[in-house]
Amino acid sequence: MSNKFRQNNKEALQKEYDLIVIGGGITGAGIALDAITRGLSVIVLEMQDYAAGTSSRSTKLVHGGLRYLKNFEVKMVAEVGKEREIVYENGPHVTTPEWMMLPFYEKGTFGPFTTNVGLRVYDFLAGVKKDERRQMLSTEETIDREPLLKREGLKGSGYYVEYKTGDARLTLEVLKKAVEKGAKAFNYMKVEQLLYNDGQVIGVKAHDLTDGEVHHVYGKKVVNATGPWVDQIRSMDHVEKDKYLFHTKGVHLVFDHTKFPLQQAVYFDTPDGRMVFAIPRDGKTTWELRTHLLKVT
Repeated sequence: MSNKFRQNNKEALQKEYDLIVIGGGITGAGIALDAITRGLSVIVLEMQDYAAGTSSRSTKLVHGGLRYLKNFEVKMVAEVGKEREIVYENGPHVTTPEWMMLPFYEKGTFGPFTTNVGLRVYDFLAGVKKDERRQMLSTEETIDREPLLKREGLKGSGYYVEYKTGDARLTLEVLKKAVEKGAKAFNYMKVEQLLYNDGQVIGVKAHDLTDGEVHHVYGKKVVNATGPWVDQIRSMDHVEKDKYLFHTKGVHLVFDHTKFPLQQAVYFDTPDGRMVFAIPRDGKTTWELRTHLLKVT
């Protein structure tokens, strides 16, 4: 909702909703759009700007689920592939194909046969279009496309399509559509307390960080879509701390293209079994390194 008319729009905070969504990232935006199109009344409350958290710090890829295939999560690959296609069809202006290279080396996790079979299965499960199906490249073809790859031990590569997007832009597009359909949305509206009646959550106490006003917003159901902050909202609900969110940490290293002139997006495995992306984009080269860390209970 436009900040220009924020004060007038605050009248919407006085209504009771079918659904209060806490969190204005891609998850909250998606829930809001899904709910409003099913006939529910919805309001989204975000403590920062929309997509300010994880939804603006991704690898900028709408994955087809290839990493899940490595763990034989076939159903997941099929589901993610279909969802990716829906995103592309509905938002082609913010979602475009990105050819990825999966090189294989001697003594590496992947080989010519397993890569060929894996990508063929991936094409089938993810519903990949005919002109975007996998290709198998020789060592010379691989080096021609990406000269920075280490030649020693290189046996070739698989070549397949992922989709890239502007993550924050995609979030805004989804949220705008939800608002267009009738949902209400406020950023810089921090939920500080849950409201109860006879032990049941009936709404939230929200603090408007732009002017200091406090509002009680009522709803039949409250959804916690706050991502890494999910336990902060759960702690307001007086639940026993028998469950915690364990975070994974994706570290992105960004280099100027003049320092790291990668020509081709590359997806490869490391000796410890992790998968790493290296993607050229907008004059930069971005590495994504995924670690497993963060919360101790």
